[in-house]
Amino acid sequence: MNCVGCQYLLWDLPENRCPECGDPFDVTDYAFGRDSVQFLCDRCGQTYEGGDSLGLPNPRRFECVGCGHMLDVAKMRVRPITEDAFGEPLNYGTPWANRHQVGLVRAFLDSVARLAIQPGEYFRLSSPTQNHGALLFSVLCAYMATVTLLAGIELLQRAGVVNTSVSFFEPKVLFIILTAVPFIQLVWNHLYGFFIHVILWSLGLQSCDFERSVRAVAFGNAVLPALLILPPIGLLWYIGVVSSGVEHFNATTRSRALLATLIPVLLLVNLALGGVFVVLYT
Repeated sequence: MNCVGCQYLLWDLPENRCPECGDPFDVTDYAFGRDSVQFLCDRCGQTYEGGDSLGLPNPRRFECVGCGHMLDVAKMRVRPITEDAFGEPLNYGTPWANRHQVGLVRAFLDSVARLAIQPGEYFRLSSPTQNHGALLFSVLCAYMATVTLLAGIELLQRAGVVNTSVSFFEPKVLFIILTAVPFIQLVWNHLYGFFIHVILWSLGLQSCDFERSVRAVAFGNAVLPALLILPPIGLLWYIGVVSSGVEHFNATTRSRALLATLIPVLLLVNLALGGVFVVLYT
């Protein structure tokens, strides 16, 4: 189990940070040989074995049988118990997580493309417990989608397809829109994440984490332009990306993640259709 950055050995450390280079790490960023390591409670020293396909305890969050403290596998101490014990790194990091090295613009565009095309692979490289600026990423995606939408409306206006007295690129109107975008996006991230969290919990996933669900929604905004321009196709695309993030970040099954992601959207669509029906027939 070596640090991805400097290869320092990370066995049996009091905290999840490399002593050599200072980089933080999660135990769940590694796969271990079966019955080759023990996972320790940091309070009472109670040991646990890894039983899933990655050699990790499952579920990822549980109460310690020794002291009752809530344990997160990602932050537990790992101790080798065999000479051939190893920890194979799974998460080498994403472009967005490494944006300080590769540059903000390049990291953003690269992450958008990867999330849109291969969300499962992108999330596999993401740490389940570290934020890595997910909310900032979602706001930038919202700005990108807003500018794309406004540019499309402006072109339709100039072509005579749409007639409106408002120019969205007037300084005052543009300022109001761009000021409102971050607020709306952050509210949506947390509201949708909350409903996903509640549904996961109701489906029996007691170890689900609210912040991880919010992070999945935030990264799902990579396909927000498609959602605004081509609603039916974009909506399915959006649900697919978010559910992939929910599956990875909450360590749950694909079916649970899809249900938790889909049900709030269906409720929202039904409410919207009901509102339209009331307006048209009253």
